[in-house]
Amino acid sequence: MIRIIIIFPVIVLFLLSGCSPNEPIPKDFPDQEEMAEILTDLYFAESVLSNSRYDGGSENPEDLAPGYYKYVLEDYGLSTTEFDSIRQWYVSHPHHYQEVYDKVVLSITKREAALNKQIKAEGAASDSLPEVRDLWELDREIITVNSTDTADHRLPFVVSADSLSGGQIRFSAFYRFLRPDMSKESRTQIVTLFADSTSDTLSVALNKVFEKKSISLVANIDTAPPVIEISGFLFQHDTTLTGAVEFTEIRLEHLEALEDDKKDLELIKKGVDVR
Repeated sequence: MIRIIIIFPVIVLFLLSGCSPNEPIPKDFPDQEEMAEILTDLYFAESVLSNSRYDGGSENPEDLAPGYYKYVLEDYGLSTTEFDSIRQWYVSHPHHYQEVYDKVVLSITKREAALNKQIKAEGAASDSLPEVRDLWELDREIITVNSTDTADHRLPFVVSADSLSGGQIRFSAFYRFLRPDMSKESRTQIVTLFADSTSDTLSVALNKVFEKKSISLVANIDTAPPVIEISGFLFQHDTTLTGAVEFTEIRLEHLEALEDDKKDLELIKKGVDVR
C-alpha cells in the first residue's frame, strides 16, 4: 500500500465539506495537474530523507526536511509561505483536493514502477560486466633518464599468468617524454604467450609529447590454449640515443569472458567451429 506523506491530511476532506465543488481554482495557483506534480516531488523528497542512513555526526533528517522541501518548491517558483497558502486553499476545497490526491497516488505508482524497472535494468547490466583482475605487480611508475645506467632502457617486463582462458588482456598507462630525451621511433609492446608456445604481439607508437598521454593495448584471448605469460617493453625504440620518458598508472588487466564467450570457448576446445 502506498504511503502518502504528512502533507496529505486526508481526514480534512471529511471535516471541510462546506465549500462549493464548482468554485474555480484561483488563476495564480497551480492547477490540479501541477499541484499533483509538486506533491509527488515532495513525497519523493521525504522518501529520500526517511530512507537515508545517518552516522553519529550527521544532521537529523527532520532538521534537513525544510531545506529539501524548499529546494523542490523553488523549481516551481514558490516559496514555502506561498505553498502553504495554496495547500490550505486546496484542503479547504475537498472536491479539488480529492482530484489532486487521486492524481498524486497514480503519479507515485507510475514513478515507483519506473524506478524499480530502472534499478532492475542497472542490476542486470552490472551482472553482465566482465570481472577485471589486475595482473601487474611491478612498480606503477617508471622513469628512465640516465644514459650511463646499466639497466635496459627499453624497460622490459615479464608477468607470469595463471592459465588465462577467454576474455581480454588489457595494458594501459600514461606516459610523457622528458626534455633530455633523444630517442626516435619508440613504442610500447606486449607479447601474449600461449600454452602451446604460440604468441601474439601488439604495439602502439609513443608520440613525442611532454604532457601526460594515455595508451592502451587490448589482446583478445579467443583461442583454446590459455595464456601463460605476458611480456614486452614499455619503451621499445630503434636507437642507442639517450631515452628519457616517464610511465605512470601502469595496469595490466585480465577482463574475464562473459558467459556466452565461455560457452564458445568450450566449443572451440572441442573442435567445434562457432563462427
